[in-house]
Amino acid sequence: MADKVAAALPGSSATTLLFRPNERILCFHGPLLYEAKVVKAEMWDGTDPDALDPGPHYFVHYKGWKQTWDEWVDESRALKFNDENLAKQKALRQAALQASKKKTIV
Repeated sequence: MADKVAAALPGSSATTLLFRPNERILCFHGPLLYEAKVVKAEMWDGTDPDALDPGPHYFVHYKGWKQTWDEWVDESRALKFNDENLAKQKALRQAALQASKKKTIV
């Protein structure tokens, strides 16, 4: 895409990117968080009308998922892989399980 400027290389504007290629992260897919790996990290400038909003974007691969699920996500969907966010992942999963149990009872 013409609106992408690679920013993950040393000496580039990578300081605006929160995540780096090959970094393990947690990424929202729907209402849940899943472990993922950053494959590419780019700063998009918004000149391509078919692209997502300008800003940092990451091409991610979800751990244990087929490559067909790999996708570009903006920074709002990605979280650092740490204990605090792992606890958030667990809480979201438990809430989803409780919600699905309520639906099956009715």
